[in-house]
Amino acid sequence: MNDETGSEQSREAVLEDLRDVLADHPVSFALVFGSTARGTATGESDLDVAVEFRDVRPGDDGYSDTYLRTHVAVAEAISGDVDVVDVHSMSPEFASIAFGEGTVVVGSESRRDELEAELAREPSLKRARERVTGAARRLREGG
Repeated sequence: MNDETGSEQSREAVLEDLRDVLADHPVSFALVFGSTARGTATGESDLDVAVEFRDVRPGDDGYSDTYLRTHVAVAEAISGDVDVVDVHSMSPEFASIAFGEGTVVVGSESRRDELEAELAREPSLKRARERVTGAARRLREGG
């Protein structure tokens, strides 16, 4: 996926391609995690994507079709292996890791925080530190 030179540019191109593909599917939230989010992806790395669908959840009628269509579209658009997981099927431990290191590509940071609070056993240390730092900055700025 990424090469030795221009890996940040390659990463941004992959994320933009992913945004374009997901815009054509009923995805309300998507997060890239793993080596791509950490900036350590190599040519052999897969793309790890966590999604939340707008109107269906695992077990609902039509879910399998929605999931498979989205997975196939992402795999066709991105050169390399792709793992797509529904956020609502993640274990708390897995969700904690994914949300702790992930990059939001569809949806908002506030939705990320809501999902992390709902799905992860406890918010990641990194995200907690970011929230405390942000709150301290707002206090210093008088807001």
